[in-house]
Amino acid sequence: MALNEKTLEKDLIATFHLEELPKEKQQALLARIGEALLRRVFLETMEKLDTEDVVLYERLVKENASQEQMETFLENKIPGYNVFVRGVVAKFTEEMKRATAQ
Repeated sequence: MALNEKTLEKDLIATFHLEELPKEKQQALLARIGEALLRRVFLETMEKLDTEDVVLYERLVKENASQEQMETFLENKIPGYNVFVRGVVAKFTEEMKRATAQ
C-alpha cells in the first residue's frame, strides 16, 4: 500500500503546527517540505539499488513508465519498499521536528 498523500499532508500540517496559517502559506511550506522529502526518498532509494538497477530505473523514467510500473520495479528491487519509504518519512519528520525545536 503506497503512502497516501492526503494523510501525509495532514500529518505534516499537524507535526509542524501549520493549522493556523493561511492556506496559501500552508501550501507553500508543504511544497518546500515535500520537495525535501521527495529528494530524501529518492536519494535513499538510489543508495539501495545497485548500479545495474539504477540504469534500469533511469530507463523506466526515460520511457515514461506508469506509477504502477515504477512501484512494481521498486518493490521487486527493494522488498518492503513501502515500509522503507515510511521509515524514510518518519526519520525525515523527526529530524525536521528536532531542527525546528532548536
